[in-house]
Amino acid sequence: MPTLSVIVPVYNKEQYIAACIQSILDQTFTDFELILVNDGSKDDSAAICQRFAETDKRVKLINKPNGGVSTARNRGLSEALGEYIGFIDSDDTIDPDMYELLLRNIKTYNADVSVCRLRTIFPNKVVAPQETPGIEKYDREHALSLFLKGELDMSANTKVYKAALAKSVEFAGRMYEDILYLSQIFLKAQNTVLENAIKYNYLVRDNSVSVGQFSPRYFETTAVSASIVNRVQEQAVNCLPEAQAFDVMANISLLNLLLLSGKDAYPEQYNRVTHTLKHYSYFINKDGHVRRKHKYAYRMFTASPWLYTQIMYLYSVLTGAEITKRTQKQPSTIDAATGAQ
Repeated sequence: MPTLSVIVPVYNKEQYIAACIQSILDQTFTDFELILVNDGSKDDSAAICQRFAETDKRVKLINKPNGGVSTARNRGLSEALGEYIGFIDSDDTIDPDMYELLLRNIKTYNADVSVCRLRTIFPNKVVAPQETPGIEKYDREHALSLFLKGELDMSANTKVYKAALAKSVEFAGRMYEDILYLSQIFLKAQNTVLENAIKYNYLVRDNSVSVGQFSPRYFETTAVSASIVNRVQEQAVNCLPEAQAFDVMANISLLNLLLLSGKDAYPEQYNRVTHTLKHYSYFINKDGHVRRKHKYAYRMFTASPWLYTQIMYLYSVLTGAEITKRTQKQPSTIDAATGAQ
């Protein structure tokens, strides 16, 4: 039985999958199985995976009909034999000592979850947190609070989990699937350990699910954030303000997408988002958990939706924000969408 099972869902990533696999096989920690779940790829991804499986006995290839990343990860979990579980996306890479670090910490401190940090690599820039020496240990509520504030990264991939814990929760959906999964993991985990060292390379591609053109699947984001609020209220009420602040952020993010895409095409969703934010009005303006930029965004939108949309669009274009890739709206289109004369 291997110490670690690494699960990689694969779908149409022939350009990147070899580099991903090689970075895993090059780990300084070697007692692992690598489970590649081919989710009905239509390119050469499966053939590339098969070649690795034929040359390294640690590699196991599972082929399944296309069902999305959540179903692929769940299939990998059902097949995993390791004492611990890790996840990697098929177009990302990891540093050679990532799993050595994560496993050392989870064993040393008998933790349920071991966490490191990631660098986000855009086509034109790299964003990374500041690394600090030392190891931090957190109880259940402290870890959940930090996660909801984004301080433990909202990716399932920068972590190692005890297998029983990882298998007790299923992935679901196509948007925010990591966040939904992790929110349930941290509600259950009694001890979490963090080493603030950057070991995971998250590469943002123009064709990734997270930055693709706007589609109704983005409406899943606020359904996820609302479900997190409900779970936290029931199971960890001390962390409710952090969950509500995350829900505010999710609704403002969706509002921005709707405004830049043309809210008239989605009146029901637009009304739902604005109603939710109105419901949070007192919390946004008075509570210290909502980030300043979200407070200002809400106040500006409330004062003038048209002006807010114009400023947001210009800011996004000038800074090269990813939101412009999801919407691709021109100012004249935005004027029409927001009712400008």
